[in-house]
Amino acid sequence: MFKLLVVCSFCIGIIYLTLFESSKMNDHSFFFVKGDNIYESIKKDGSFDNATLFFIIEKVAALKKQLQTGEYIIHHNESALSAFCKIANGDIITRKLTIPEGLTTQMIVEILNNNEFLTGEIKEFPEEASIMPDTYFYKFRDTRQSMIDKMANQMQNILLKMQSKNDTGINMKDILVLASIIEKETGLDEERHTVSSVYHNRLKKKMRLQSCPTVIYALSNGYGKINRPLTKKDLFFESPFNTYRVSGMPPTPICCPGKKSIEAALNPAQTKFLYFVLSEDGVHHNFSENFDGQIRNKNQRQKAMRSKK
Repeated sequence: MFKLLVVCSFCIGIIYLTLFESSKMNDHSFFFVKGDNIYESIKKDGSFDNATLFFIIEKVAALKKQLQTGEYIIHHNESALSAFCKIANGDIITRKLTIPEGLTTQMIVEILNNNEFLTGEIKEFPEEASIMPDTYFYKFRDTRQSMIDKMANQMQNILLKMQSKNDTGINMKDILVLASIIEKETGLDEERHTVSSVYHNRLKKKMRLQSCPTVIYALSNGYGKINRPLTKKDLFFESPFNTYRVSGMPPTPICCPGKKSIEAALNPAQTKFLYFVLSEDGVHHNFSENFDGQIRNKNQRQKAMRSKK
């Protein structure tokens, strides 16, 4: 009887150690790819010292067959049994990627290419403003191309919904160009429609748009960023994107605008403004109906800037 108790106790102990061995590591993610040696993967990962349960699973094809490829979170002190159940149930981590408004497609492609959790190459470089800035969800080993496709579908769906509301007399292609300029000119929701009115008014009067972000886009060869302030000389840079030199719209958008900027391009405020300049706070803009007002606003800003020094 005593021997039986000893044997039973030993077996119970083995089972307990096998099933309830706890992770000694802090919370972390673990990657499992179907077909991998799960025992070797867990040992290499370092989640469990012995990983006995996973050694058994590796030897039992019916059990291993239940495991699902993906990325899983293993918590500190979590049991081996709990980790196994997660992998068997496919409790895969969903990751989040936020693409801010105003980035160029070059910048977005760069973000995707630098994301270590995504795989594969982007088959075809997307056109400027063909992808919608937004928050997207993905899983480990999703492809970069699938992310581009999601963003492109999102942009197409939004444009299709907005197309019926376009009574500006400007086609949707140019609305997207205008939205991209608005996006780069202001990050304030309360200003977007007013900025839009300036460009609509200028277009009606056959005035050049004279947008500094278009110059930056030209100077950066479409990247959308330069590592220095613009100079007066830059305004003469020869490029079809430089709206200080050419009339009308640039040939393509200059960034990927968000939904609010597209809405502003479609719905300009009713104003007579033709000019705007950054105010003293460096965030808001001052608007004017004529060049004299623009000069006064510029002088006011310069005076305020000098007084701060």
